[in-house]
Amino acid sequence: MTDYHKPAPDDDAPEETGRESSGADKKTGRESSAPDKKTEKKSSGADKKAGKNASEKEKKSGKKSGATEKPSPAPDSESETDFDASAPDSDDFDDFRWEDFPDDNPGGVLLPADAAPTSRRPFQRPWTLPERLLLLFLLWLALGAALLLTVGHGAGLDAVRRYLRYGSRDNAARVYSYPASPSARFAALGDTLVVLTDTSLRLIGADGDEIWSQPVRMNSPALSVNGNRVAAWDVGGSELYALSESGPLLSLTADDDGPFLAARFNRNGWLSVTTGRQGYKGAVRVYDMRMKPVFEFHSSRRFVMDACALNDNRRVAALTLGQSESVFVTDALYYRLDEKEPETNCEIPDALPLELRQNGAGLTAVCDTCLVHLTADGAIAARYDYDGAWLREYDTGGDGFTALYLSRYQSGSVGKLVTVDDDGAELGSVEVMEEVVDISAAGHYLAALYTDRLVVYNLALGVYASLGGAENVRGVMMRSDGSALLLGDSSAQLFLP
Repeated sequence: MTDYHKPAPDDDAPEETGRESSGADKKTGRESSAPDKKTEKKSSGADKKAGKNASEKEKKSGKKSGATEKPSPAPDSESETDFDASAPDSDDFDDFRWEDFPDDNPGGVLLPADAAPTSRRPFQRPWTLPERLLLLFLLWLALGAALLLTVGHGAGLDAVRRYLRYGSRDNAARVYSYPASPSARFAALGDTLVVLTDTSLRLIGADGDEIWSQPVRMNSPALSVNGNRVAAWDVGGSELYALSESGPLLSLTADDDGPFLAARFNRNGWLSVTTGRQGYKGAVRVYDMRMKPVFEFHSSRRFVMDACALNDNRRVAALTLGQSESVFVTDALYYRLDEKEPETNCEIPDALPLELRQNGAGLTAVCDTCLVHLTADGAIAARYDYDGAWLREYDTGGDGFTALYLSRYQSGSVGKLVTVDDDGAELGSVEVMEEVVDISAAGHYLAALYTDRLVVYNLALGVYASLGGAENVRGVMMRSDGSALLLGDSSAQLFLP
């Protein structure tokens, strides 16, 4: 086979000037060197042959045969002369053919003429060890994130959130202090603790310092929180406050003939206030997120028990209690904020209303005999009956579920804890044979405070964490990240599972 590389020129040989090479030298633009006589004869024969082929190609392509190209610089003395593999046109390459790489990849490959077509792709640089280790690390991260999101309804991810937020258990000793009061009510706005008693309303920051306080006079204090806003009022009294983490948003004082009965925020910060009204059986006023009144209606036929604006900020629903043929009847009335008459009336049979709370796009009505989920259009989406059990405690603060403590008897400690989702399906149930002091739901967790210990459950009421020695704890407040506040007479302490 013909050698495609010409011998390197001798360093001591004189350089030829004033004379251009012909034939193949015209095509390739190379200058002839001064080889020995034997090499010169072989080169001359190859040049003539290459020049003949080049002349024939120029005639076929319509080029002028007398064109002359500028000679390229002579190659280095110690390196071999390169050839252009992308355009082989010499007789030395008659036994080979050029094949481009597929898929529009640049470059190609020189193959024997009789070789079969190839699907060979261009050369790819192998991965280095650091690159392989980085890829393996990223795959482990992705797998870990998937496990955290799926295992235990995100419980693993909540553990990471708690560590990033509070650090280790030893470094997370967070304590809130407040005046002792048997009437104290508690709510959380992020890391801010809201404490309402019969004499004061306080906001306490994460560092334990008081952010804001207000003296009050309440006989039956109550709190209701949704998102980053909380309503505090005196049930049957004349004081009402709407708060954010930084302080008050609204302060109302009722007349003697219009005491406050209930107050609820929707997800967008719209407040619905239910009051009594002289000459009527109740009234509802709606405030927008700037705490400006935008709607009010009065009920003359039914007692208004509770109300809540829907998340579309265009309608408000009210739970009412009436009487028909000596039987109490509960209805959910839906009002458009630009109309005075109800748009929809949904009857809830065999139930006395207790509370109306927001539930995703719809509403949840807690009653004495059942839990009812209402659609945004005013229809019953699901109903969960207690089957003759007595409702002792409940909490609607869970993410997509309601927690119930049902007792087998009107008095006593034999019963069960139940979690019910927004479709009316029972997620979990656990039998209880001891006194339940308090329950609290948030996120995907339910905290149950017994006389001697605290137990944190998941949605299916499997035990997620527990803490003994809780004899001096009077209440518990579950948080969405799986942590809990243990409420004492004059202080609250954070518990991390």
